[in-house]
Amino acid sequence: MRQAEGNATVEFIGWSVAIVVPVVYLLIALAQVQAASFAVVSAADAATRVLAVEAGDDALTHAHLAAGLALSDQGVRAPVQQAMSVTCVSEGCTSGAVVRVEVGVGLPLLSGLGDDVVHLRAERFVRPAEREGT
Repeated sequence: MRQAEGNATVEFIGWSVAIVVPVVYLLIALAQVQAASFAVVSAADAATRVLAVEAGDDALTHAHLAAGLALSDQGVRAPVQQAMSVTCVSEGCTSGAVVRVEVGVGLPLLSGLGDDVVHLRAERFVRPAEREGT
């Protein structure tokens, strides 16, 4: 009788790598999208809180700082001046404004090859704080 020869160990390792590597890559990509989604919502919330309580010329600057901090907490590297915008609903923003934060997320390990794959956006409505003396 001939002894059976085979490459079961090699096949097991090969199939394991072929299955495990894409699954791990998918989990990492989904984790990055989830973190960016949380960052966008947190940035919009933080900016609206600042604008709701602070009036004056520095309110928008402080809102940008709050949004930038919220984005950086989740590892999102986006220029806050481009990612966040404030649009007035009426003249002079007396009846409110819409704060929009928008960022893109690229694929892990492939971010240098192309554009962002997923674009995330969060919008919040805010009634700006009343200026003193008005």
